[in-house]
Order: sequence, then C-alpha cells, then structure tokens
Amino acid sequence: MYLLAREPARTLETGANEVLPGRARQALLHFRKHLDGRRLTGLRRVPGERTLVLEAGSVALSLRVSDPALTLAASGAALATVGSGRPAWPPPPDDPGREWDRLDPRLLRDTIESSSVSGGSRLRALLSVCPTLGPVLGRRLVADPGCLDELRERLRTPAPYLLVPGPLEDCHDADLAPPGSVALLPIPLEHPGQLLWRADSWSAAAALFLLSRRRGDAFERRRRATLDGARRELRRLTQLASHLERDRVGLPAADLLRRQAEALLASPSGVLPGASRAELPDPYDPDARIVVGLDPRLRLPANADRLFEKARRIERSRRQIGARLAETRTLLDIGRVREARLLEARDLVELGVGSSRSVVAAPAADSRADGPRHYLTSRGLSLLVGRGARENHHLTFAVARPEDLWLHARDVPGGHVILRDPLGRAGPDDLREAAEVAAFCSEARQQPQVDVHVTRRKHVRPVRGAAGRVRVGHSDTLRVVPRDPEGRLRRR
Repeated sequence: MYLLAREPARTLETGANEVLPGRARQALLHFRKHLDGRRLTGLRRVPGERTLVLEAGSVALSLRVSDPALTLAASGAALATVGSGRPAWPPPPDDPGREWDRLDPRLLRDTIESSSVSGGSRLRALLSVCPTLGPVLGRRLVADPGCLDELRERLRTPAPYLLVPGPLEDCHDADLAPPGSVALLPIPLEHPGQLLWRADSWSAAAALFLLSRRRGDAFERRRRATLDGARRELRRLTQLASHLERDRVGLPAADLLRRQAEALLASPSGVLPGASRAELPDPYDPDARIVVGLDPRLRLPANADRLFEKARRIERSRRQIGARLAETRTLLDIGRVREARLLEARDLVELGVGSSRSVVAAPAADSRADGPRHYLTSRGLSLLVGRGARENHHLTFAVARPEDLWLHARDVPGGHVILRDPLGRAGPDDLREAAEVAAFCSEARQQPQVDVHVTRRKHVRPVRGAAGRVRVGHSDTLRVVPRDPEGRLRRR
C-alpha cells in the first residue's frame, strides 16, 4: 500500500456522476459510517498471503489482492464487501513459510515442471504455492524457471518501476485499457512493445499506475456500455426490418381485389341474392373466371365498394410499410457506421462522452419523441403507450379515465398501455392489438408468447413512493405474441 498526496488521491476519488452498483453503494455507506474520523491503529500484511489488514480500534478493513475483495469488519464480524471475490474476512492465518524469500527453490521449480502444459495452469500452480510472488513476477518465472536465483537476488533491493505502452502523455485511452497494459514492478523487467520507466518514489509510481489504470478502465467501461447500446439498437432495427419485410410480402394483392370488384360491377346478373361467393367472368380475360367473396348482408354495389376500399387500404399500408422500411434500413446503415467508429475509437472524446443518446437511437427530427406514444388500432381506437416509470405513472393516473382499459405484461417490467374505450366498444381485435403492444414494450419482448394483464383503469392503484409500480385489484390475462406497433398500427 502507498500513501498518496492529496491531489492524486482526489483525482482517483469516484466521480459524483459515476453510478455505483447497489452492493458497492451500500458498502460505501457502511465504510463511511464506521471509518469516518477514526484513527488508524494498525496496518499489517498477512505473512505468506497477498492480504492486508487495516485496524482502527474495533473496526478493521481486510484487503485481499488475489481474488480481489475489500471487507469491512466490526467486532470480528464482516459487515460489507466490495470486489469480485468472496469476502476477505476473516483473513487467512499467517504462513511465513510461503514467503518468496523463504520458500525452497526446488519446490518452486518442481511445481512449475509438474503442472499442466499451459502457461495459465503453471502460473496458478506457482501462485498457490507462493502467492506473494504475484502474477507479474510469476509469469516471468514460468517463462524462465532458471532465472529464480537471479530474481530472488534482485528482489532484495527493490525499486519503483512502471511498465507502460509508451510515454503516458502520448498514450491514448485505448492503449491503457487492456489489463496488462500498465504494471507496477519492484525490479526492471523488459517486455516487448512496452516502455520501462523508473519513478522517483514508490508513491509517485503508485499514483501514476492508479491514474493510468483508472483512465483505461473508464474508457473500457464507456466503450463497452456504448457498444452494448449500439448493438442492442442494431438488433432491434434488424428485427423491425425483418418484420416489416414480412408484413409487406404478406399483404394481399390490391390489383386482384380491384379486379374482383370490377367483375362484380361488370356481371351483376351472375350474383345470386344472399350469396357468400360468386364465380364471375374475369373482365380482363373473357376466357377466365374469377371467384369473389361476398358479404351476404350487403348489396352488390356495397360489396364492390368494400373491395375497392380494402384495395386502397392495402396500397396505403404498402406505402407506409415501404417508407418505414426505408427509414429503418437507413438507421441500420447509420448504426453499423457508428459501431465501426466505436470499435476504432482511441479516446473518450471519440466515444461521444456527454451525449446521452446515440445517433442510432432515433431520428433527431421526430417531434413525437416526447410524451406517450399514440397509435390507433385497426378499428380506430386510441392506444397510448408509456415509456419509463414517471411517464407510466402519469399516463395511468393522470391521463387515463376510469373506464379505459389498462394493459401490462405480467410479472416483468414494461410500459403501461392504455386503450381508450369511452363508449365501451373495444372488441377482441382491439384488445389483442393492445396486448401485443404491451408485450413488445416489456422486457419479455424476446419471448415467443407473453401473458398480459387486461383490466379497467379503475382497478389499478399506485404503490406509494415507487413511481410506475402499481397494484392490480383484478384482471384478465391474454397470451399474445409480442409485436412492434411501428409499421403495423397508425401513428398519431
């Protein structure tokens, strides 16, 4: 451990805008409660182990470097732990015989030679016998077991060295991101492609090491998060394009419907009153006949109008789907370019730090991005979809009326969906379309089928202090396939 000066220590503090995981945040509160203002009374390393114990009266911090974990203990009981490893309390018992300068050299050589062929297995076997050697020196010894005597002799007079990719002022953030890109060494060890630099003091070397690692870690975390978001959006757009293409291919032929309508008007005598179908001459091919489906409740001109209107709706849908598909493919191209740029990024600036949304996320010119999304079902009923906890709460309890229908995917987080039903005329098709949207706007959208709550808004109550969470008095359940409303339902 190294005592750092005030300025580098402040630089290394967690930024106010960095979001800590819940476990780490809770542990930090425990650390502050039990350690703030206390005087350090003891600092020791467990002999034979890479474990440090800091004591402050009845409170202790145990730091294990291998299988990393930092554990707070009070009165001998562990209270909180941060790190990826198991809790570091109680610390392991002293084992001075495993110190690097006390261990029998023959045992180290035999351990390396008798372990598995792979370097990783040899290193693990070596560190299980002599943990205090550490992974950097352990890898050196595994690569050249004959250097053990020389290594032990050089370690008796340690000095602070840094192994870095190049001069730190010239390094990009990406150069510092790989785990082994920066190493703090007690002896000079050359490594191909890296620069060895001797620091003025151990504290200066430690500060530079930690600052470099933090810089590289910040870049890697940001790049991973940004890439994950970009790739998630690419998957969504790819799926949407596939659905739109399938919908466009599945649309009936508008020309055939018009030909059927014209056949009805051209051969009215061939249609029997009350018939549900008729076989008539094709007006464009006198030698062919065409079968026309009829609504027996309607007169012949009304049946023809119905077919003409259906053809118009199909053509309108085909144009809308085509426009939406072209827009989606454009966004896919933008997204792939964005992904390539992220993979090539060398610094935080190139990752677009400070921008909360990627250019892939949505067209910037879409003025409908604010507020609940508003669609129309195929029968013309309004469908409102909330996004986020606050908007869900506002939509359900400030916008929706008591008799409106409320839908939400069962047992998973998702958007609240309101189906306006002022006259009580919502039919099975409206409910199915609304349920498909609720399923798609939930975290279960990748499932083949999703159960969806369906109830009147008056049966839904908010949970106090938890925006977006509700209690449902009673509801029915619809099992539906999640379907994206974009390109399917009309947008308001």
